[in-house]
Amino acid sequence: MIGVVLWSDASDRKAVIWCEDQGDLAFLNSADDVFQSDAFFDAGDVVQFDMEVQASMRRAHNPRLVLEQAGAGLPDALRQSASRDAHPRASAKIIAFEPREADVHVHYPQASEA
Repeated sequence: MIGVVLWSDASDRKAVIWCEDQGDLAFLNSADDVFQSDAFFDAGDVVQFDMEVQASMRRAHNPRLVLEQAGAGLPDALRQSASRDAHPRASAKIIAFEPREADVHVHYPQASEA
């Protein structure tokens, strides 16, 4: 799988990755892996990784840097988009349900009558 790092914490060696299949985010905890390098990923890095699902959560393993800072503006663009979407647009028109006259007087037989 290939994805873009949206958030990372180099000291804890954790990251959140937006996956190419546009599915759920993948979580990387390199403490789970044997991560050879002292360097860690930054937000915006494109990475390739193996993925598995554990307890309904996507976990990234064996991460490899594909392209450094290729999506550097992506985390900020997503934040801005989310803040714009936080303000509701015009509300949908809600139409109250009113039963039809014929539906009001319907007799449903009880189990003993059937």
